[in-house]
Amino acid sequence: MCCCLIFWNGCYFVSHTERSFPSVERSWSQDASIDWSLQESDMGKRSLQDKVLILLSWALVLLCSAAEQDYFPRSKTSTWDEARTHCQVCFKELVTLTPQNIQHLSQNLTSDYWIGLRKYFYCTGNRSMSWSRWANGDPLIFQNWYPGSPRFKSSTKPCSCSCSCTNTSNTTPGNFTPSGVTNMTDMSNFTNITNQTVTDFNRLWNATTRNTPPTATPRMPEKAECVQSPMVSLLVSETDVNYIEDSCVAMLSFGAWVEKNCSELLPYICYDDRFLGQVNVTNKTSESAFLTWQPGPGNISYYRIEVKVDKNLTEFMTSNLTHDLVNLTAGTGYTVQVFPVKCERELNPQKVTFYTKPNKVENLTVINVAETSVFLRWDKPVGNLDFYLIKVQDGQKIRSDTKNKEVGSLISGNLYTFTVHSVVNDTLSEGYNTSTYTKPGKVLELMVSNNSPKSLLLSWKRPEGQFTGFFGKATYDDNVETVYTEWNVTKWNVTGLPIGTKITVSVTALTNGTLKGEEETIVTYTAPEPVSDLNLVATDSSLNATWTSSGSNSFTLELYLDDQKGTYNSTLPTWLFEGLKTAANYTVKVYAVSGNLKSSPVERSCFTKPLQPTNAKIKSCDKNQITIEWDPPKNIAPTAMYFLNINSSFWSYNMSLTTCNTIYKFDGLKSGTRYDFEVRTMAGNEKSDPAVVSSYTVAEKREISLSMLCSSAVPLLCDNATTRERVFQQLRAHFNRLLKDSVFWTLEKH
Repeated sequence: MCCCLIFWNGCYFVSHTERSFPSVERSWSQDASIDWSLQESDMGKRSLQDKVLILLSWALVLLCSAAEQDYFPRSKTSTWDEARTHCQVCFKELVTLTPQNIQHLSQNLTSDYWIGLRKYFYCTGNRSMSWSRWANGDPLIFQNWYPGSPRFKSSTKPCSCSCSCTNTSNTTPGNFTPSGVTNMTDMSNFTNITNQTVTDFNRLWNATTRNTPPTATPRMPEKAECVQSPMVSLLVSETDVNYIEDSCVAMLSFGAWVEKNCSELLPYICYDDRFLGQVNVTNKTSESAFLTWQPGPGNISYYRIEVKVDKNLTEFMTSNLTHDLVNLTAGTGYTVQVFPVKCERELNPQKVTFYTKPNKVENLTVINVAETSVFLRWDKPVGNLDFYLIKVQDGQKIRSDTKNKEVGSLISGNLYTFTVHSVVNDTLSEGYNTSTYTKPGKVLELMVSNNSPKSLLLSWKRPEGQFTGFFGKATYDDNVETVYTEWNVTKWNVTGLPIGTKITVSVTALTNGTLKGEEETIVTYTAPEPVSDLNLVATDSSLNATWTSSGSNSFTLELYLDDQKGTYNSTLPTWLFEGLKTAANYTVKVYAVSGNLKSSPVERSCFTKPLQPTNAKIKSCDKNQITIEWDPPKNIAPTAMYFLNINSSFWSYNMSLTTCNTIYKFDGLKSGTRYDFEVRTMAGNEKSDPAVVSSYTVAEKREISLSMLCSSAVPLLCDNATTRERVFQQLRAHFNRLLKDSVFWTLEKH
């Protein structure tokens, strides 16, 4: 008995000659594990070497795998050679069986099918090695014979070894024809075989088959040496009944293998490697795109191209690997599938989805301009789009689902360029540009002062944003008396006015020389002589205004605090403003009134008295910082300021600052130092009484040793305890005078 352990293409199998295989029960689970159990009667007859090789031959079945494959049962009956030729032309080859695919292939069979195994296939000159390889060149590492198969001639030879033929040419399945074997690619008998209707394997087999892709065994190397390969002999019967010299293998409907005469007519199973490819799209425009794809395997008749948009499907046929799509709709998603067609069978499609570029919007127009916004409108372009994208030169990107949009958050009086794009699937069209200025802002705090019988002074503050000048207008008696334009000047002395007349004055900011902002207008009068000697006396919550007037007995007073204004009427030349905020800067204007006419105002500004802050305290401190906090006075103005002072007498450190907050952190201080703080409320140049607080920074302690040498004319005086204590107290007093409580220190004797 001879045993050969063969290694081909990274896969092992065991070959036995002149003896039958032991009976092996095989049960396959989902993960392809094998339940091994050898009949005791057979194993008892084997040597240890036989047992190891037999088990190893089965265990190594799982080590070989290949690309995913699809399987195609053919119902037409043919000889084995005809079946193989058809499989090579229209598929890859007759099926190669593995433990992973046989259980699925056999589930739906109703008859015997040719498979890609023949008794003598590669080396016809030396027939000692039968069933050594599959039709595609893979080594036979797996067998599933029906009991009694295969059939062998009786022989008295104890051992025989075969020689695998050396092939110096490529031995790829489909073009390999061994010497002395019938030409299996002869198409003379298959004039109509390629016209046979191809049935997709996925429609023949159940979901279990598709969910568990089979794996094929590796192929033979392209070149091999002639090596002696002893075969384990099989146990044979005493007679050669029904022996077939050159037999082909068919699979029964339940998966077992039997020998049959190769000329018998049987249906057969082909396989093909599952084709996977990719379509690429380049040169995309709004109306066209260029397609390229990978070639299909084998003899591809042509390629069928499906172009789908929405529910519309267009087909093209070509033998090329490229196609130019034209007359497309802008901004539209297209799904393309390219099907290689082989023997009228469509392989797996190569797929791609893309969008054409959207068209440029039309007729972009500025509809309205405001100080901080611009309203745009445009026309929808031909084709499709998802939305519009507006780009502003300041970096804003705004999405719009309609054909108009108000763009806000702009700076008044500034020049902007707006670009509108059509967008589909993150693809932008060419932009449409337009530029415009935003309106300048409205001038601030337009005021009339210095009213006289024939003139008045108009003043204002600059608006926010950009502007290039101002336009002023004074109107009375339904006529324009005077017009004024000046660059960057915020005052206008209007003269030549009639006495005691209603005057309407307005100021408008300009940009780009002509674009006007919103007009700011005041109605006033030329008036009698103004009052004189306006005086304000303040307390912390009131202002007492007094003035003198020549002849007027009615007065109007205006009280201003920031943007707040109060108006009061008096028949006496005095007025007490009460309930005011402390430390607030109030402006008082007094008008003399004669009938409905007012004189030009006389105004004074005054701070109410500041009140002392309360509850000054240390909020936190560490080695280098102290944070103080205090409570503001009641009814204090929101814009009130506080005056802070920090002082360290030891370090001669003194610093003052102002703040609008009621908490402040002093940084950069020295550790272990006492700091004194004062907090005062400010009202102009006047300050309230201080709220004071003191605190030490956290001491960073260091120990300094002092050594003192005592000398005395009196013997043992320096060694006297009283003397030492007195010296120590003098030293402490010295440090008290020097350091006081300005820094943290202690003096200890040892």
